Amino acid sequence: MFSQGWQIGLHINVAQVSIVAIKGRKNRWSLQRWWVYPLNEPVFTPTGLLENTEELLAILRTFRKYLPYRYSLRISYPAQCVLLRTLSLPCTTLSGLPLERFVQLSVKRLFSHLHELTWDYCLGPDTATEISITVTRNKILNEYCALFKAAGLHLDVVELASTALYSLLGQTTSNGLIVEDCGNWLWAIYQPPQHNHGQLLSDNIHTPSDAMKAIAIRCEEYSYSGDNSVEHQSGIVRFSAARLLGQSFAELASHHELTIALGLALREADDL
Repeated sequence: MFSQGWQIGLHINVAQVSIVAIKGRKNRWSLQRWWVYPLNEPVFTPTGLLENTEELLAILRTFRKYLPYRYSLRISYPAQCVLLRTLSLPCTTLSGLPLERFVQLSVKRLFSHLHELTWDYCLGPDTATEISITVTRNKILNEYCALFKAAGLHLDVVELASTALYSLLGQTTSNGLIVEDCGNWLWAIYQPPQHNHGQLLSDNIHTPSDAMKAIAIRCEEYSYSGDNSVEHQSGIVRFSAARLLGQSFAELASHHELTIALGLALREADDL
C-alpha cells in the first residue's frame, strides 16, 4: 500500500474516462477524488486498440494536474488484446523458482514467436491446483502505455477490467459482481478458494438476471452495478461501495460508471 500517496484506478470505455483515487489511513481506505470525463469521439478501433486521439490526450493531461507527488496508477486493458490460458499445476506444493520455471516452459510450449509477447501469471481460478496465464503482444502493450507516458503519467499496473473486480468481492462467502459497462457485461466471482471472471458477449444479455443465467455459476449473492433496476430480480442486489468500504465512499452510490476504476484503485500493485 502507498501509505503517503494515492492509489488510482483509471478505466476507459467507449463513452468516458472514469477515475477513482483512494488513500489508506489506519487500515482503512478513504476516497480522495473521482473524475468522469465524457468522450465525444471514438478512442478504440474495432479490434480493441486504443487510439491516441487529441481529445483523450487532453483529458489525461488535464487529469495529471490534479495528482500529488506520490501516486500508484492502475489502468484497465482491453480484453480483445489478450489471450488467457488456465493450466493445471503438476503438484500443489510448486512455488517460487520451480513455479516460475514451470510457467516459462508452459508459455514456450503454448505460444510461438515468444519474443513478440509479454506475459504474466497468477494462481487460480483454483489457487491450489491452477495458474492463469495472460498474454499480449509487446507492440500493442507498448503503444497502449506510450499514450499515458505522453501525458506525463507513470503506470504501476495494467489489468483486465474483469479481474480488477476481484478486489470488490467479499472474501468470506461465495459472491459475484456483475458490471454493465457501456454495452459490455463484465463479471467476477469468488467461491472459496476460487476466483473466476469473464466478459459476456451475447446480444441477448439485457438485464442482470440474463447475465446471471449466462454466467451459470451459483453464488450466495450477486451484486450488480449499472443502469438497470435490481427490483424483482431474485438473488441480485445493488452494488454498494459504502457497504464494502465505509461511508466515505457513499457518494459513489449513484456513479456506477466508477465501479471498475474503484476495483483498479483497490488492487494490489504489480506489473503485467
